[in-house]
Parts: sequence; C-alpha cells; structure tokens
Amino acid sequence: MRPSLDADRYPWVAMGVVLVGTFMVLLDTTIVNVALPVMASDLEASTGIEWVVTGYLLAVGGVQPATGWLADRFGRKAVFLWSLAFFSLGSLLAALAVNLPLLVAARFVQGLGGGAIMPVGLAMIYELFPADRRGAALGVWGIAAMAAPALGPVAGGYLVTAAGWRWLFLINLPIGLLGIILGLRL
Repeated sequence: MRPSLDADRYPWVAMGVVLVGTFMVLLDTTIVNVALPVMASDLEASTGIEWVVTGYLLAVGGVQPATGWLADRFGRKAVFLWSLAFFSLGSLLAALAVNLPLLVAARFVQGLGGGAIMPVGLAMIYELFPADRRGAALGVWGIAAMAAPALGPVAGGYLVTAAGWRWLFLINLPIGLLGIILGLRL
C-alpha cells in the first residue's frame, strides 16, 4: 500500500529503503575485517578464518547474475524484500555461530541475500525516477555505496572493542527489520 506522499517526495522516500539495504550489504563487505583475529580466537579456529570474508563475497557475486531473472519473474519489490530478509537471517545466524564452519555458512547465507539487494535496488531506482532526475538519484546512491565500505573497518573496530564481534551481525537485525517494514509500506 503506497502512502499518501506527493509524486516528488515518494521516489526519494522509497530510495531511502533501497539505501538501507545497499548500505548494510556494502558495510558488511569490510566490517568484519578488523575482527577476524578476535573471531578466530573466540571460535578456536587456527586456520580458515579468511573464509568469513571470502564466503560472503563469493555468495554476493554468485547470486547477482540470477537477480534479473528473479526480479522479472517475482517482481523487484518482492525480490528486494526477500533478499533483505535473507540477509538479516544470515546476520542472525552469524551472530549465533558457535564454530567457524557455522559462521562461514551463515556469512554465505548473508551474502546470498546481500548479492541480490544491490542490482534489484538499482533497478528500482531506475524505475522510481524519471530520466531527468535519475542522475541525481544515482549520485545519492553512489555516495552511500562509497561511504559504507569506508566506514566498515571503523564501525567494526568500535563494535568489537565495545561490545564483541557478534554485534557486527546483530546490528543488522533492527536495520534490516526497519527496511522490510518500510519496504512493505512503500
């Protein structure tokens, strides 16, 4: 159900939901990097900790080619919202992981959801904005897309020292839930 927003504001508000998903996915590409030694120690993993990052990135890249077909078949909004839910589920599973193989599997699930968010989100932005406003919209999206990986190590370092490595993933849950709720409304 589309809220009663004027035609000029609606695309920007809807793009805000797309930015929530995009920002989380890109933030998670770098947020765990500084926490890998702490994770390895906590999970008693002497080798293989690099798969926490590699598994995520492989899943993100692997799912992207199918995203267009999925969006055409089931609708962009549905694929975006399911991807956001899948990403959030992967985040929860990662936070609850008790060993390295479970953490890597959870990150893979997270990456499968995350990999579809960006291409579908960009297609939604393309649809939301007329041709004369698309450049500005993509510029705003680009700022978020560039800021997220840059903020990842800083946010990761803070969360690891202040709360523990599991919060790198738990932080995604309220943000993902908010994105899903707003996405359903918009």
